Amino acid sequence: MARKKKKSIFIGMFIGFFRLLWFIIKGIYWVFRFLFIKLKKKKQEVEYKNKNRIRPKIDARYEGFEIVKSLDGDYFKFENKLLSNPSAIGIILGARGTGKSAIGMKLLENIKAKTDRNVCAMGFKKETLPYWINVIQKIDGIPNSSIVLIDEAGIEFSSRESMSGVNKLLSSLLLIARHKDLSVFFISQNSANLEINVIRQSDFLILKPSSLLQKDFERGKIKEIYSEAQEHFDEFKNVEGLTYIYSSEFRGFVKNGLPSFWNKDVSKAYK
Repeated sequence: MARKKKKSIFIGMFIGFFRLLWFIIKGIYWVFRFLFIKLKKKKQEVEYKNKNRIRPKIDARYEGFEIVKSLDGDYFKFENKLLSNPSAIGIILGARGTGKSAIGMKLLENIKAKTDRNVCAMGFKKETLPYWINVIQKIDGIPNSSIVLIDEAGIEFSSRESMSGVNKLLSSLLLIARHKDLSVFFISQNSANLEINVIRQSDFLILKPSSLLQKDFERGKIKEIYSEAQEHFDEFKNVEGLTYIYSSEFRGFVKNGLPSFWNKDVSKAYK
């Protein structure tokens, strides 16, 4: 009888232990479930706010670039051609943090203010840009007669494309540019990232200061242009917004102001 009682107590303790263990596990589960739901809801709220964030309601304002040093040609001929050319191809190069996005956006703003053409950007966050810039994800979303600013780093980050994928996208865009009257401005840190055919088709180059090691890896012609301009990059190194323009109409240094809608979030794009 005593043995049966002992056995019954043992079984009761055993069952009680597993019940306690079950309640502990169940409690932990509900705590984690609560935290997970709360975090998910918070994330959805942030995404909703970002998606529905009011874009800057700032109209495009023209502000010409200031000529620092003219080496050849006429800057105003370059600007007039840029404004009137229905299909111009430009490449913007330079080291990180030198203002490539700023001058690209300022070009868009100036052209928009003067011509009222459709303006598109790819590789930037929609909520950081004014209403008149159409932020696109794919090239088939570009209307005819548009100007398109593409940030290489933004495309790579947002779409997880390899550089070869970015080059394919750019090549496809250049293929239709003349037919659809598209002007394409492409931002890259280094010309070595770009296919040679893309460089050959460009109508102008906009060069920001480059880093020492970066120059060594530039494509031949770009490296040559940088070398020719280096003396003046050094001469005007303290000029804020210093930019070298290389085109048929003008070769020389200018300084650009910031776009009227500029802030640190625009410069980060997707980077």
